[in-house]
Amino acid sequence: MKRTIRQSRVVRSVRNAAISMLVLLVLAVGAGVAYTWYMGQSEVENTSAVAEPVEYEPAPVVKPRAPAENAKVGASVQALTSPVQPGDNTSLTVKSTPGASCAISVIYDKMPSTDSGLKQQIADDFGIVSWAWTVEPSAPLGAWPMKVTCTYLKQSAVVQADLDVAEPIE
Repeated sequence: MKRTIRQSRVVRSVRNAAISMLVLLVLAVGAGVAYTWYMGQSEVENTSAVAEPVEYEPAPVVKPRAPAENAKVGASVQALTSPVQPGDNTSLTVKSTPGASCAISVIYDKMPSTDSGLKQQIADDFGIVSWAWTVEPSAPLGAWPMKVTCTYLKQSAVVQADLDVAEPIE
């Protein structure tokens, strides 16, 4: 007799749990259907109006001001590709006074580089000037000086950096 009471309690508990899960499932499905219907109603109302194209104003262009005639000229290295191997390409970027005329020289073991990328250039409206060149295949290993001289009106500035020519990594 004890087993039948215990079995009936288990059966009742399982039945109550199944009914509870069925009720929760029906409520969840009903809520999903109601939400979908409601959202569909608000979209139907909005489809009657045609959206106007949005016009965007272009971002303002930053225009640098020309330096004063008596402004000091400066020069600083902003980027340098180093170390490099003989025969590799390298580059140097310098910031100076906008409109300054900048010349570069690279000397490998007392021999000046003659690469065509090392010509005199004018700094852009933001004072940036860049050079890109190929290190001579015969360039000896070591740290070799690069000298940039920037001139604006009657003033000038000089910045120096070393180009490290290293042996290939094997």
